[in-house]
Amino acid sequence: MMPELVVATVNTPRWRPLETILLVEDEGFVRKAAAEVLESAGYRLMIAGSSSEALEVCRESSETVDLLLADVVMPGMSGHELAAKFERLYPRPRVLLMSGYAERLPRRESSPYASGYLAKPFSTQTLLHKVREMLDANVFDLGASA
Repeated sequence: MMPELVVATVNTPRWRPLETILLVEDEGFVRKAAAEVLESAGYRLMIAGSSSEALEVCRESSETVDLLLADVVMPGMSGHELAAKFERLYPRPRVLLMSGYAERLPRRESSPYASGYLAKPFSTQTLLHKVREMLDANVFDLGASA
């Protein structure tokens, strides 16, 4: 008599990203919605309502930030100015700037960091796709393309 063949199934957990995103958005509704989408996709988040708050969060945290996701138009310091300061805090930073006015904003062609733009309003899928694209990009190949 032949032994019975037993097939074992292994429950592998669904793949989850391990990156940390610093989300900086002055509009509460947009900040909350983006945070919910990113957290549900498994990203770790650091959240700020302004550029100055974002810099404070970076200074106080020992965690590495893999992507800065920031609004361009904010009171006080713009997203571009924040990106320049962020660039000094983290080696090879990845920056994704979002704006409802992205088509009228100049791209920072001379920037050494990986940067991209995300036009508002955006869908959940567009946000997740663009974030993943930025995180997966080779910093030196991406340059300032979007």
